[in-house]
Amino acid sequence: MTTTELNNIQSSNVPAVAETENGKPRTRGKDNGPSTLPHLERLVHLTRKVQRPMLLRVLLESAHGQELPAVQALTDEAKGSLPIPSRNVLFALVAEMEAEVQARLERAAERITLLVDEYGALAVTELMDVSRPDDAAILAAPSDKYSRALYLYLEQEYSTSGSVKNRFEHAEQRQQVLRHFQSEKYSSHYLGPKGAQPGLDGAAEESLKQRLAELFPQVKADDILVEPFAHRESDAPDAPVLIFTLSAKFNGKHIHYPKIINGEDTDVDDSSTVYVRYSWHSSKGELSVFSDDETVRPELAKAFRDVVLGGDGDIHTMPMREFDLMGFCTPAILARFKKGRIAGIESIDIKHILIANPEVRQTTLKNRLIARRVENPLLIKRDRFEDRNIYEVAGTVYPLVDLTNYVVKQVKLTFRIAPTAHRKAHDVTVQITTPNGFNDGKLTRADSELVFAQLMQLDCARQY
Repeated sequence: MTTTELNNIQSSNVPAVAETENGKPRTRGKDNGPSTLPHLERLVHLTRKVQRPMLLRVLLESAHGQELPAVQALTDEAKGSLPIPSRNVLFALVAEMEAEVQARLERAAERITLLVDEYGALAVTELMDVSRPDDAAILAAPSDKYSRALYLYLEQEYSTSGSVKNRFEHAEQRQQVLRHFQSEKYSSHYLGPKGAQPGLDGAAEESLKQRLAELFPQVKADDILVEPFAHRESDAPDAPVLIFTLSAKFNGKHIHYPKIINGEDTDVDDSSTVYVRYSWHSSKGELSVFSDDETVRPELAKAFRDVVLGGDGDIHTMPMREFDLMGFCTPAILARFKKGRIAGIESIDIKHILIANPEVRQTTLKNRLIARRVENPLLIKRDRFEDRNIYEVAGTVYPLVDLTNYVVKQVKLTFRIAPTAHRKAHDVTVQITTPNGFNDGKLTRADSELVFAQLMQLDCARQY
C-alpha cells in the first residue's frame, strides 16, 4: 500500500451515526473495521479498545514476521486509543496481509479479548508486579484491561528477554478457577433453516433496527449501532458464509450511582450501553442470542430470522436447541465421560449441579384458591481442592444419595482440551442451563465447537 493510498484512507470521510447530547443531535464516528475486516471481529474489537497502541504494533509485527514502518507511524506516538482515521489505515494494512497471518492475529485477539471479563481482568492484575519496570510502565496511566492482557500475551508468545514467562496462560487458568463458583450469564440457542445465507444490506439493517426499537421502546432506531462480521469459506467476497455474527448496541440501561461532584455527594442518573449479540452457524442452522433480558430473546431470535435470514414472519416461535441434563442425576455419567470422550477432549469434571424439586401448591389470594408452581433450588458444588467427585460430596455433605427424584436445572463442567498446533492443553469451564442456555460466549470458536460435539456424544444436547 502506497503512502498516497494511506493518506487517502486516513483523510477520508468517516461514516456517522446519529446520536443526541443534552437533547441536541450530534454525530459519532464509526470506523471501517466490519467492512474492511469482516472475518476478524476480535482483532477489530481489540484495536478499538487498547489504550497503548504501540502494543498493537508489536502484535502485528510479531505475527507478520517483519517490521511495519507504516504501522509504527500510526501507533508509537499515539496517546490513548487510536483515532478512527488511524484505525482505518491499520485495518487496510491488515487486509493486505496473508490469510495465515490474519488467522494468527485473530486467534491471538480472541484469547486476549476473552481474558478481559471481570475474572480475567482480576487474574491479569494479580500476576503483574509493580516492582518490575516493564509491568510498572503498563500499569501506569493510561492503563486498561485490554492493554494489560495484550502485554502478557506478547511477553509469553514473542518475548526473547527471558523474563517471567507463561503469565498469560496462568491468568487464563486463574480466570477458570474464579469462574468455577459463579453462576454466569448465558446465551439462548435456537434452530433455524440449515444452509440459509444471511443478508444485511442498508434496508435490512434499518428494518432490524426498527424491530429492536419495538422490543426496547426507550431506544430510538437511529441510536442503535449495528455491526456485522462474516467468516466465509474462502477469501472471495461472494463465498458462502460459514459463521455470521452481529452485534447491536444502544444506550438503554438505566444506572444510578453516587459521585462526588464539586465537593458534594451527588446522586447521578445515567444510561449505559446495552448490547444484543447474534451468532449464526449456516451449515448447522444454529442461532445463538444473547441479551441481558432473557424474556425478550425469543422475539430477538424471530427478528433475526425474519430480517437477516429472510424467514417467515408468520411463524410465531423458533424451535430451541435443547439440553437434557437428566443424565447427571446418577454417578453413571462419570463412566460415560471416560467411555464417550471424543478426540480433542482429555477429561471432563463436574464442578456443580443445580437441582430442584418442583411442586404445585394451593394458596388463597384475594379469597380465590390458586395453584402455584414452586421450586426451591439447591446448588451442590465442590471446592477446588476437593478430591471427591460431586456425587460423593452430595451424599456426605448435604446428604443426597439419590438425585433421580430431582430435576437437574444446571451443571458446570470443566473440560481439559488436548494440545493443538496453535495452543497448549488447557481447561475450559462451561455452564449449561436447561432448556437452552449455554455460555459459549466465554469460549474460543474452536473450543465451543469441540465442547458442543462432546455434549452431543454424551446425549446431553439435542439437535433437530
